[in-house]
Amino acid sequence: MYICVSGKKLGGKDASRSKSLPDNLLTVTEAAMKTLVVLFVCTVAVVCVTSDAATGPQPASEDAGMFVERQQASAVVRQKRAPGELTLTQLESLMEVCEANLACEDMMDTEGIIAAYTAYYGPIPY
Repeated sequence: MYICVSGKKLGGKDASRSKSLPDNLLTVTEAAMKTLVVLFVCTVAVVCVTSDAATGPQPASEDAGMFVERQQASAVVRQKRAPGELTLTQLESLMEVCEANLACEDMMDTEGIIAAYTAYYGPIPY
């Protein structure tokens, strides 16, 4: 099917019989492609106009976010706590892990659960 630039439609037998088409006729795909290009350009223009991006330079008075206050940093980065008293549930959990290894279990009986766990499995996770 062909579309005339002036708006008249040609199609079917008339379009297939003509050996050469006039210059003012476009195929449907060419017309659709031109429409898509115009829509894309309009979309890009709308996005550029309505974007919230700042176009001017940022003020130099701010530290550009390189440094934060201690309270804000502590909320993001959790510091390791000093080792304290473990609860009974935590000790039982360590014992269950250590009981799976016979050497750790023997050391647990002689040296204690904390010494045995740290010797075989590293620092206590809590």
